Amino acid sequence: MHRLEIRASQSLQVREVCLAQNGRDDKTVILYASDLHLARGTEHIAEQLCAAVESVRPQIVLLGGDLADTQAGLPLLADVIHNMSRICPVWAISGNHDQVLGIEWVQRCVERAGGCWLDGESCNFNGIQIDGCCRPVENHFSILCAHDPAIFPQAARYGYDLVLAGHLHGSQCVLLKRGDLLYPGALFFSWNGEQFQQGKSTMIVSRGVNDTLPVRWNCPREVILCKIG
Repeated sequence: MHRLEIRASQSLQVREVCLAQNGRDDKTVILYASDLHLARGTEHIAEQLCAAVESVRPQIVLLGGDLADTQAGLPLLADVIHNMSRICPVWAISGNHDQVLGIEWVQRCVERAGGCWLDGESCNFNGIQIDGCCRPVENHFSILCAHDPAIFPQAARYGYDLVLAGHLHGSQCVLLKRGDLLYPGALFFSWNGEQFQQGKSTMIVSRGVNDTLPVRWNCPREVILCKIG
């Protein structure tokens, strides 16, 4: 694995995280993918993500925003969701780039391709509450599918067991890792790291699947595979 990556030329990594859920023997397997940034010329990104889902075969896929950068990326997004939904349910939220493109366009694309729109909604999957917006949680295992990790303090106050976020891309350049923090980005962004804990709440921050500016140093692109149980 080369430290320098230009135009997503290297493989997409799968980072595995295991979390205990009291009272259950079976595992729920969730794949979280954020920051797809699909646009013209990103067909290989779509292929890498579909291949990762095919390889690990999760029970549900959560897409954590910044799904498409341009109108040209929407057909690719539709293909990705159509292919993934053959394996398992796909739920998606929006990110800041989707807001610029037009959330209504992205939502329509997701739903027409067979996915479900999670912005402002909740679903119950295998006894786990999965929310697309931050709200007080009920008394069972709960996940917040987020985009910006800055939501974590509020989510911890509301009692979420797990927060999944992206947005920061690990700052795309990592010169030093100290604990779970990635530098120099952590000097400027408090949540520029891999994993955080507040009370019972855990947050996993993905480095993302793709970038608008496609250059990285020592910061591999990734999806998060959560095994809960």
